[in-house]
Amino acid sequence: MKIKKTIRIERSPQDVWHLIAEEFDQAYLWMDFVKKSYPLDEFSQNQTAPIPGRVCEFTDNPNGLKAKEKILSYSEEEMRFSFDAIPIDAPKVFPVKKNIVTMSVKAISDDQCRASWESNITLSVLGILLYPILRRGLSKNFTGVLKDLKNYLEVSSRTFSARSA
Repeated sequence: MKIKKTIRIERSPQDVWHLIAEEFDQAYLWMDFVKKSYPLDEFSQNQTAPIPGRVCEFTDNPNGLKAKEKILSYSEEEMRFSFDAIPIDAPKVFPVKKNIVTMSVKAISDDQCRASWESNITLSVLGILLYPILRRGLSKNFTGVLKDLKNYLEVSSRTFSARSA
């Protein structure tokens, strides 16, 4: 299953890139459904990324659902990177096996850009059976992620600047 979402953000492309890529492990700051996030503690073959990846925790329960997100490709020049989001501590009947996400930032002007989220999702048998419902739900979720990003950068964090970070 492939899902692509984009959003226009009234911030410089550098500010958006800084938050989503250079501070990749800080997802909890701007993603509403992430309770905690921290750097992945393992070696990375990809030496261009600032960190090998992150872990996102979605509940306050230490044994609750998490995602291990390992950076697969990273291009600062193109403002584009991909990561493999693998569910951890998911219920046995979880509909998603794996999710390869590509995020990118494209300049519109010096103070506006378009951020995109592309998911290539591998479904479990249950996920295949629930495809129409799952597609609608995930599409809504990914739109929400981009709206969280927009809100954080445009409203909540007016003083944030990649240039001063």
